[in-house]
Amino acid sequence: MLAEKVPLLEFEEVRREYDIESAYGIPMSVHERYRNALAQMRSRIRESRRADRSGKKLGELLVESGVLDQVKLQQALAEQEMGKGELLGEVLLSLGLIKEKALLSALRMQRIQGQPAESEPTEPRSIADSS
Repeated sequence: MLAEKVPLLEFEEVRREYDIESAYGIPMSVHERYRNALAQMRSRIRESRRADRSGKKLGELLVESGVLDQVKLQQALAEQEMGKGELLGEVLLSLGLIKEKALLSALRMQRIQGQPAESEPTEPRSIADSS
């Protein structure tokens, strides 16, 4: 389970560093390094999610929990398609449609739903409690 969390944690750490340093006009070579690292992490996250599609999609979980409505989800999906390859959670955060705490809660819920039946996950808190 810890190994599954590592790519997401690495992604969040690199993204935060990138956001901070890009605000200061970092040199292009460093900028490219962060961009490439983010692209690789996004790819790894997508690959791990494709390998196990037994859980619900992030947007479905957020709509079902009442954190997001269908119109806002469609807005975010359209923005994602026009964007730079960002993950849906990134788009939702950048548009200010959800809070980071709600996103992380939904991602935990998604991970728990994708686990095999023989594992016994801890009971997740409601996503709506995190918004």
